Amino acid sequence: MARVMGTGDGAEVIPTIGNGGSDIPGYMVVGFEVVPCNFMHNVQSVKNSKMYGKYPSPIKCDPTTVAMPIRENEPIVFTYEVTFEESDIKWPSRWDAYLRMEGSKVHWFSIMNSLMVITFLAGIVLVIFLRTVRRDLTRYEELDKEAQAQMNEELSGWKLVVGDVFRAPTNASLLCVMVGDGVQILGMAVVTILFAALGFMSPASRGTLITGMLIFYMILGIAAGYVAVRLWRTIGCGDHKGWVSVSWRAACFFPGIAFFILTILNFLLWGSHSTGAIPISLFVVLILLWFCISVPLTLIGGYFGAKAPHIEYPVRTNQIPREIPAQKYPSWLLVLGAGTLPFGTLFIELFFIMSSIWMGRVYYVFGFLLIVFILLVVVCAEVSLVLTYMHLCVEDWKWWWKSFFASGSVAIYIFLYSINYLVFDLKSLSGPISATLYLGYSLLMVLAIMFATGTVGFLSSFWFVHYLFSSVKLD
Repeated sequence: MARVMGTGDGAEVIPTIGNGGSDIPGYMVVGFEVVPCNFMHNVQSVKNSKMYGKYPSPIKCDPTTVAMPIRENEPIVFTYEVTFEESDIKWPSRWDAYLRMEGSKVHWFSIMNSLMVITFLAGIVLVIFLRTVRRDLTRYEELDKEAQAQMNEELSGWKLVVGDVFRAPTNASLLCVMVGDGVQILGMAVVTILFAALGFMSPASRGTLITGMLIFYMILGIAAGYVAVRLWRTIGCGDHKGWVSVSWRAACFFPGIAFFILTILNFLLWGSHSTGAIPISLFVVLILLWFCISVPLTLIGGYFGAKAPHIEYPVRTNQIPREIPAQKYPSWLLVLGAGTLPFGTLFIELFFIMSSIWMGRVYYVFGFLLIVFILLVVVCAEVSLVLTYMHLCVEDWKWWWKSFFASGSVAIYIFLYSINYLVFDLKSLSGPISATLYLGYSLLMVLAIMFATGTVGFLSSFWFVHYLFSSVKLD
């Protein structure tokens, strides 16, 4: 119990029992502790007792012993006893007992592990920039024209693909749409985690987090349309044609996948007569928010993207594509393996998030989550940049999709971890419908992560390739 002296610490929120107008303080409950125990009651004496009367016999509560055997067709007596104790806890601090941070060493271990991965990758990137790229460019620019002509014949590695490196990828419009949606999801995650870390979205307020995510996602439709259309115009060398179609796809691609998955899961819930099914009214509200707010904002962003100047390529693209030499190992194998590094930075934090979603635990360490998220973005950028450079060095100029999936492949490992979590940690799930619901929601989460991390990898690789070939003077 905490005293209330009318000092503004909650006295005006919850009325307390006391003598009106007197200085005697009232009390409010600021916490509770439940101790269950098993006791052998006399059923007949309890039946004969009157309300507010004294209990027939004293009760000694020992939580470690089981005193009453349970037999069929025998009545069971349930009783409870309340003891009030005065406390120094203030009314605004009543949640602290449930939000007390435990296991902070695990979070710090996760962050230190991520920093080691980042340092290792940063060293590789530094070597690429300082030793390889700078050395090659300096040596090339110091030669006279005859030596340059001779060197052109002896070029090897990334300099050989100068006429193909900016060749438009296959399914360019799909890539633009996925990058645009990735920017939208990434921006939503950054803003939501930042607001939660600053304390604006408390776990004490149920639904605040998901509501904030929806609002930020809809507003950032402008960014999705702008990035998708501008990238589309850059790939098309400034052509305005088709920007409306790209904007529409960006507005409907990921939300369409999400609605498809949610609808299937909802039909399963309706079929099993579950109270957890999303009501039709909420579905209608979500569709109205999608088409009345998110889609128009995405189209507005696409309009600004169509008006903005496209990014000029530093080198010309040859009309005839260069043949890619045979590789010792499949390039996609390297791309899929690259996802292990981003996964290594977040798998410890992922356990706490999964426990919060599926085990009913409160997740509140958003400061740690913000740090891990920043480290994840840095690792994704570095991994994609290093792999893009490796592909260019073996004369593989088809780097567009590979740079996206180099960092986006972390989603595969997160989904495998989700299956592992289902098998070993969620043994209490009953029936195939519960497992299907879990896998469906996990698939939706994994797709969102793939879009966001893939976008980080692609944009960093695009910047790197543009910077690299803008420094080369090749005719």
